[in-house]
Amino acid sequence: MKLLILGLIGGLLAVGAAQAAPIRVQAEAQPGKVGIGDPVRYAVVARFPRTVDAASIRIFADAGPLVPTGPARRTQRIEGSALVVTLVQRVACLDLACAPTQGAHGVRLPAARVVAELPGRGAKTGRADPVSIVIAPRVSGADVRAATPPYRQQTALPGAGGRAGRLVTPLVVAAAAFVLVAALLAVLVLRPRSTASRYEPELARAVRLLRESAARPVSDRRRAADLVARITGAGGAPSVADDASRLAWSESSPKPEGTVALAERAEGTGR
Repeated sequence: MKLLILGLIGGLLAVGAAQAAPIRVQAEAQPGKVGIGDPVRYAVVARFPRTVDAASIRIFADAGPLVPTGPARRTQRIEGSALVVTLVQRVACLDLACAPTQGAHGVRLPAARVVAELPGRGAKTGRADPVSIVIAPRVSGADVRAATPPYRQQTALPGAGGRAGRLVTPLVVAAAAFVLVAALLAVLVLRPRSTASRYEPELARAVRLLRESAARPVSDRRRAADLVARITGAGGAPSVADDASRLAWSESSPKPEGTVALAERAEGTGR
């Protein structure tokens, strides 16, 4: 009987000790020294009694002047009698607020804070020690001061051969431009004739099929109108092509009178 009582008392003391255990929060940033734009892994690890409801845990880990470069990832696991919740963020220095101006300098992130509902104790808060990250410039001040100025005034006269070369180069470029323009003009002059020779017979056939479809089922009218839309669109009659396309793909059935009217308009584009 005594052993049973001692066991019950020990169990109650263990539960009470677990409930009274403080929330432990640790924060770290790796690497501790980076340049502008380099990624930093900012992790906050919080430990709670195992009896804590994980859904009640909220972790606040403000990155301060650093900018998150991706979504935060939260995980949880059981270690003995403790519930361990980890929040990991990827952050980087992408703003003037953290950029170094006079050599490397440290950036102090706000202290991470955790809030959880402890059984029988209500909402409790835990804080981690603030984390600092060193932001270093990619180019040292000595390298900047030692750089040779990129612009200098030319005072020496170029040789005669250089002047002749500079005169010949623009003439060659101008001649090449004239040849290219002549070739383009030749293409523009010859192309419309070949296009017109193909366009007229194709249009005549499409108009004939469109007129004949007025006395046929709706599906024939749609196919004939679509053919007219493709031919007039390629032949340079966009307004007729748009109307033919709307007639071919309209929700309502194309009417015979509308089909005939479209055929007359399309026929006029080939004259």
